[in-house]
Amino acid sequence: MTYPFYHIKRNQEPIVHSSEFNQDIKIYSDLLAKKGLPVIYSVPHLCLLAGVHIERILTITKSNRIESYKRFKLKKKRGGFRVIQTPNDELKYLQRWILKNILEKVPSHPSCKGFDKNTSIKHNADTHLKSEALLKLDLLRFYDSINERRIFGIFKSLGYHPNLAVSLAKICTIVPDEMFISSFRKKETELKEYIVSKNEGILAQGSPTSPKLSNLITINLDKRLAGLANKNGLNYSRYADDLTFSGNFKQLQKVKKVVYRIIREESLFPNYSKTKFIKLGGKFLVTGLNIQNNVSTVPKKKKKEIEHHLFHCIENGVENHIKTAKINNRNFKDWLYGNICFVFSIEEKKGIQYFKEFEKIQWPI
Repeated sequence: MTYPFYHIKRNQEPIVHSSEFNQDIKIYSDLLAKKGLPVIYSVPHLCLLAGVHIERILTITKSNRIESYKRFKLKKKRGGFRVIQTPNDELKYLQRWILKNILEKVPSHPSCKGFDKNTSIKHNADTHLKSEALLKLDLLRFYDSINERRIFGIFKSLGYHPNLAVSLAKICTIVPDEMFISSFRKKETELKEYIVSKNEGILAQGSPTSPKLSNLITINLDKRLAGLANKNGLNYSRYADDLTFSGNFKQLQKVKKVVYRIIREESLFPNYSKTKFIKLGGKFLVTGLNIQNNVSTVPKKKKKEIEHHLFHCIENGVENHIKTAKINNRNFKDWLYGNICFVFSIEEKKGIQYFKEFEKIQWPI
């Protein structure tokens, strides 16, 4: 299906379509309009709506997408490296348009606590307050395990024509090459072989659309795990690739293998090495926040670090403190301010106190 552009052609006779064609167009547009989604008929129509270069975007949907991405390696704490792939400015703009105008209009599952409006790590942590134990699991290379075919299914399920859904999936994914495949470690061999066998695009870690698309892909996973939790008197939440269950310790032990099975059935891969049981009194953290005292707080270690820097910057001067503490961070001021903002988002009163101290610092020009 293509959109009849005759209304923008001048000095030409209008194109007359059959009643069946016109009826199909009406059904298609009405379906999308009822969902509050933009009516898009083709990739050129998408480019016109978004205001991007048609030929360059068409090239992305037909040839190697890697050329439209900036790529670099980041070392992992436990060895190996992660490949970050960020789209060029034009493709990034189009992905953001798709995110804002299409994807953000589709709700994620209520158990999803990340990358949606009105969700945060605090909402995720608050889900598990007043619990006696935690079960924490991790999805292995989350974005890498979500392929182009599944992204196609998302856009098609929203009502977009299959041909357009194929192109939208290509716009939002990147085909892995040898450099990317070489980033897999031995324990990730199964996932590596899965990706190689599919030989199609995957979500890029660095694309604006990847977080929301991953939330939509996992709606059924969240639905099933939330149901499992409710059945066993437990709490469940997911923040990106972090899955957390809380409640009675014996019940948590009981559901672990079932959780693994459900993850596998949803074509995702558990990171078995990161599964943890934690009882109250241990390191009771959910997405980096302490929930031991029935309230979500920033860990003491992080607050002491901020207080240390604030004290010495005020008392000894910024340049002296940087030299004495051997701080190599060139953006130390922004880093410190960002950490204070983080505290403010979780503990407002403490954050205000830190902001007042921050304003006392005499920063060098």
